[in-house]
Amino acid sequence: MIASLRALGHQVMVIDPEAAYYELNDAHWLTSLNLVVARGRSWAVLCLLNWAEARGIPTVNQRAAIAAVHNKAEMAVALTSADVPTPLTLLGPTHNLARGTDARVYPLVIKPVFGDNGRGLHLVNNPQELAALEWPEPFALAQQFVPGNGYDLKLYAIGDEIWAVRKPSMFDRKGRHKPSAALGKSPRAELLPLSPDWEELARRCGRLFGLELYGLDCMETPNGPVVIEVNEFPNYTGVPGADEKLAEYIVCRAQGEKQRGRETCESVS
Repeated sequence: MIASLRALGHQVMVIDPEAAYYELNDAHWLTSLNLVVARGRSWAVLCLLNWAEARGIPTVNQRAAIAAVHNKAEMAVALTSADVPTPLTLLGPTHNLARGTDARVYPLVIKPVFGDNGRGLHLVNNPQELAALEWPEPFALAQQFVPGNGYDLKLYAIGDEIWAVRKPSMFDRKGRHKPSAALGKSPRAELLPLSPDWEELARRCGRLFGLELYGLDCMETPNGPVVIEVNEFPNYTGVPGADEKLAEYIVCRAQGEKQRGRETCESVS
């Protein structure tokens, strides 16, 4: 995306919030920016987004939207409260989950509340395995395993454009971890025709969290897709020309913000 923006003649400043320090009453780094595009969800990124928005700099995605999916527990609450189809989801200390869950809900996928890119996932097949799991955090998010068809359905969005991509799942149909050799170094992504139901599901989740650049991780079931989680600014693997499309969207957003600013000034004057 950065290369595509520069190829279009735009200046791009890459900011690594963990590579420097900032004096909070000195916002000179913001003065030349038309738009801040966030790639990441760390606390440092969220802090800089908050700072930019407080100074009136538009952001994509907005801080509140990223924070809404950063916390997987709060994201799960939002999805279930909005009646979005999701797996049975549990939250609590792993020892309490092991003591209180019925064997019929297993296998369970155990996730950190603030996880990313599949890191920290564990699949447990019974309460005994869960009780024996050495979990480093006070709470865990537990989702009932959805067998699916051996593939993950990814729904990617750039503004109003939606794509559907199918990728090999990291688990097989019985919930067993696939060996790396089976997945390959770069699992093949297959672009699929976008069905109206998939499109509406993606838009619904985008509206729910206020996201502009986002992706849904889904599993296909006989009753339709089930949303595992929603992510801001995914990698768009399998989307043709994704970098160019992202660059075009960012340019349109920046130009739109400049136009709105001019209209506001004209109305005040």
